[in-house]
Amino acid sequence: MIWFDRELHFARMTWHASPPLTAVCAALVAVRGFSVWLAVYASGHLVQSIAQRDHDAWHWLVLVAVGVCTEPLASAWQDSAVAGLQARFTRQQVLLLSEAALAPHGIEHLENPESRARFNEIEQYLRNYFGLNAMQGCWAVAGFSAIGIGGMVAVGHWSWWGAVVAFTGYRVMRISWRAYLDVVLRDLVENGSVDRRRADYLRALPLERGAGKELRLFGITPWVVTGFAEVFRQAMVDVWDRRWTALRPALGWSLVGTAALLATFAWVGHSAWSGDTSVATLVIAMQGIVQMAGLGPIGDYSVQAMRARFYENEIRELRSAYGFGPTLAEPHAAGPGTRPMAPAMQALPVDVTDVTFTYPARDEPVFKGLDLHIPAGQSVAVVGVNGVGKSTLIKLLCGLYAADVGSIRIGGGDPAVDDAVRRKVATIFQDFVRYHLSLRENVALPLLTSGQPDEGDDIARQALHDAAGDDVLARVDGDWDTVLEPGYAGGTDLSGGQWQRVAIARALAAVATGAGILVLDEPTAALDVRAEAEILSRFLEVTRGVTTILVSHRLSSVRHADRIVVLGPNGVVQDGSHDQLLTEGGVYADMFRLQASRFEKAAVGIVAEEDQQ
Repeated sequence: MIWFDRELHFARMTWHASPPLTAVCAALVAVRGFSVWLAVYASGHLVQSIAQRDHDAWHWLVLVAVGVCTEPLASAWQDSAVAGLQARFTRQQVLLLSEAALAPHGIEHLENPESRARFNEIEQYLRNYFGLNAMQGCWAVAGFSAIGIGGMVAVGHWSWWGAVVAFTGYRVMRISWRAYLDVVLRDLVENGSVDRRRADYLRALPLERGAGKELRLFGITPWVVTGFAEVFRQAMVDVWDRRWTALRPALGWSLVGTAALLATFAWVGHSAWSGDTSVATLVIAMQGIVQMAGLGPIGDYSVQAMRARFYENEIRELRSAYGFGPTLAEPHAAGPGTRPMAPAMQALPVDVTDVTFTYPARDEPVFKGLDLHIPAGQSVAVVGVNGVGKSTLIKLLCGLYAADVGSIRIGGGDPAVDDAVRRKVATIFQDFVRYHLSLRENVALPLLTSGQPDEGDDIARQALHDAAGDDVLARVDGDWDTVLEPGYAGGTDLSGGQWQRVAIARALAAVATGAGILVLDEPTAALDVRAEAEILSRFLEVTRGVTTILVSHRLSSVRHADRIVVLGPNGVVQDGSHDQLLTEGGVYADMFRLQASRFEKAAVGIVAEEDQQ
């Protein structure tokens, strides 16, 4: 197996991307190898015929012309086929990686530094120059290897032992340099990539629209540049040591391979000098040895092929770790004239029983023995100081993490293991996504797989209205197809408050398609107090009948919830209605009065300022 060419093995794997184009490329590679052998073999006999003034020289000349002209034509056709294959292969690899990233029910693998760095490295490769030209490198190596085999057959006309010696020399050089490149590529993904990600972050900051403003405003660009240089140097010290250690044997074996090739040239030259080899055979052997260079290192093409094989193996390993095979699973097509229908909206109960949870990177648990039970259809506000686990509770309810101990049930099902249960929870996260899509798509995303495409516009329009987002529609002049990103033609951006209204509308659209629980994590943080109170009051009205869980720091905004739960370091410390909690005093009453006094002082200040004017 030592002589087995892993790049060619990888090229065969492209069969899964497109069998017809792969077959075409393989056929053209074979044509190139045969053409080179024909040109080399015929050129040797052409020289012999010319030296002997033989009339057969014209026949050999025609064969040389056929071989010389066919090879570049086949190469051009191969490049054309490879371009089509690359488009299909890139799509396939993106889908394979996306399927692996979306496989786990939770997001622990995306927040784990090592696995996240691995996914990021592969994703960056797929969209950079090397990833977008992977097939070019692989099939270039295949083509040069075929040319090398053609040259080897030509050398065999003189001596098969000589061909074996030359083959050994070239292969020793290829394998030794391949071992060095393996170390380089492994460093890119497995070793030090977390540190390099921080360096990449600092490097990209001056180029980003948001960060670029502050860097220029505060004059901290030199600090960022210096910080990048220091972090990058620190991240690369071990990498450079490993590369130098791998480079030394590669250089040594290259000298061995070079010696084998020089010995082959000397052998065929001596054979011709002694009269044991004809002029035709000498020319064939000499050219064949040169063409066999295609079996050795091929510079950038070898690097491209090595990268392609390496990252293809990385994707396979990731997929294997999450229980997937090397190819995409066949989609299950629905029967003719059928499509899945969204279930009717039904409020569901929430049961959190004796839950203990600790983040993988921490030692102290966020929750220990947490109990919380919410009847179906009730609106509950969850409040508490920073760090008590409000956002963590939401992640657990959404099934993004599984509890260490205890159980979390949504309507009797576990969202951490059951996708159907998880889809019953519509959530607006504090760091909601601002999709670079049209307004219609930003609001109607939950409808795409709901089986209600015909009703999508009506549901989206009503959801945006219920989220107090009529001003958003006015911002885009009523055009639902406007892309919400100024970097696109005709696109525009929204204010923070308008984006939050879009996110709320998206959650309401999910409720309209069957979600029975609505979770909101600081859904109106970008709004002023008056706008927040208006939206939440309206929000509780339009979601009546749905189990609603609201997290907010502004206690004045949650007072209309049916129930308020106060979280503390040891779990639930208070539970009741707004009036009940104020009457009994304690943490909630203190927090509410403190915030109320701040708003009262702010209001007095505004009135005094207006009086002065």
